[in-house]
Amino acid sequence: FFRRIPFALSALATGGGAFECTSDVSLRAPIKQAKKGICLDDDSYRWCASQIPHLWPNTGEQMTSIRLFKAWEPSWDENGREAAWDGLAAYVKRTNAKVMIGTPVTCDETWDDKMWAWTRDLVIKLGPQSVMGLAIGNELEVLFTKGDQAAPKSCLDDMWERGYLWRKFQQYVAEFDAKGFKNVPVTSVFSGLALAGEPFWEEPSKGRVNSFLKNASRAYGKRLAFTWNFYPYFDPGMQLDPGSSSECTRALSFGSCFGPKCLVPIQLREIRRRARELTGFSDSLLWLGETGWSSPVSGNLQGAIRNCPAFSSAETFKRFYTGFLDWDLDIGEGERPPDHVFYFTMRNSNNFGVPESFGLISTCDEPKCKIRTSSFEPFKYPKHAGPAKVACGGEFIFDDYAWGGLATCRNKCEIEERCKFFSIWPLAFDNLYWCRLTPDCDGTVPTDKEVSIYRKVSANSPPPGVVTTTVETATKVPPVRPTGPTEQTPEEPTEEPTTGRPTTTTQARQDKDKATIITIDWDSGEVSLSAAARAVPFAPLAWLLARLGDVRLLLKRVAWRRSADEALGLTRGSVAAPCRGCA
Repeated sequence: FFRRIPFALSALATGGGAFECTSDVSLRAPIKQAKKGICLDDDSYRWCASQIPHLWPNTGEQMTSIRLFKAWEPSWDENGREAAWDGLAAYVKRTNAKVMIGTPVTCDETWDDKMWAWTRDLVIKLGPQSVMGLAIGNELEVLFTKGDQAAPKSCLDDMWERGYLWRKFQQYVAEFDAKGFKNVPVTSVFSGLALAGEPFWEEPSKGRVNSFLKNASRAYGKRLAFTWNFYPYFDPGMQLDPGSSSECTRALSFGSCFGPKCLVPIQLREIRRRARELTGFSDSLLWLGETGWSSPVSGNLQGAIRNCPAFSSAETFKRFYTGFLDWDLDIGEGERPPDHVFYFTMRNSNNFGVPESFGLISTCDEPKCKIRTSSFEPFKYPKHAGPAKVACGGEFIFDDYAWGGLATCRNKCEIEERCKFFSIWPLAFDNLYWCRLTPDCDGTVPTDKEVSIYRKVSANSPPPGVVTTTVETATKVPPVRPTGPTEQTPEEPTEEPTTGRPTTTTQARQDKDKATIITIDWDSGEVSLSAAARAVPFAPLAWLLARLGDVRLLLKRVAWRRSADEALGLTRGSVAAPCRGCA
């Protein structure tokens, strides 16, 4: 079902190009792709808007829509807003994607109006052709559960009893329309709690969802979208198997799938029925605003289901995401499918300060998709120089602070295709380290701190001096031209450079019985040939070895070279042998 194919696309985090996470796990293309989108979490939007994936992670298929929860927030640094907007606008222009954009409604009208002004300015920047919908308020029916500090009774009374939500909804839609967006759908987003009534929840000072939807459907007709967030992961029906303290097979079989008998389609089917009861329309717009799965376990997951390791496992996370991609949007019983669905989310984020792990990518500056094998490493980073008071000079791809130090600087280099070296300074302050990415390190510049320099090398490159080719000893077909060596790389960057030279084996093989092996010991210079190698006529063998000069493998020691000449019976200068550090 899954194809394990190396999947690695270029990512230009610092250059404004297309970003894509990398993985060695490839999934099938999303079904009904034009009706599926992804939520842009606050962390991705605020800290790395230039790293919005333009393809569905692990698929290589184009994303066509994203959901943005807010244009900006007053508590965020104002200096980052324009950069985030520019990153989003560049993404939309490059991919021709549409944005469902939200504006929050809270207990503070001044705050709300400020965020709406930003939303209004951003949609103008994007243009009507790039905005698929405006969402005013998100899950306001659960506001009463956040406690008196976040939602005092006066706020709840104002929201539902004095009509604050309905008043702001009409105000913002009117201003939205005045800017040329009157044909764009509008909505307010609710959660499963809003189904706790018939047709929708109606409880004084907690949630008058039914009254709001009745007013909105009368005022805006089929322009109103019924939008719901559904998370089987948090559904209270997710329980441990009977008699078990750690297994949850039944819950997973019901919650982590997308067939007509699974939880998400059942809930959407119920929305369809109730929307028809409220409006009389069988074809009202229906959007799934969010659905997703957390791995590792979310800090907000409650109950005994936390004790089931499989519930928040990487395997279940992969199954849920794959099910979403494969879902044909059928919700069963002949009901009309949802018109659009969004997956939550791009990266892990916090919910009211509690960390959650719903992201398909872990964090900003993480080059790898979350769904991958544990051994996947597309690059290695051997130490090139240092610590010393020098750093790579020349062109700087990135030259700024990196939060987190060596790992973050390395990740930035991995994301940036042109980066071949990174220089990392010691800790400056608050977990910030100066990081420099360069396309080469042909020259260095002095620094006032001890700097370490690392080189990016493909993990699939052979160690130095190893040339894999084919020599057919049974025929007169010329041998295949060998490929050039690259620098040997350790598993992870280490503080000490690699010392000593390993024994290198060049093996030319058509099949096991006809293998031609030449073994060269780097330290002693000793050269030996296998029986099959000695049996090969000298002319084709000399042809093969002479071609090693084409990849610029230079002899480091005169004695070593002399022993090679003697062992192979070649005249001096007919072969160039490998050396570490050659250009």
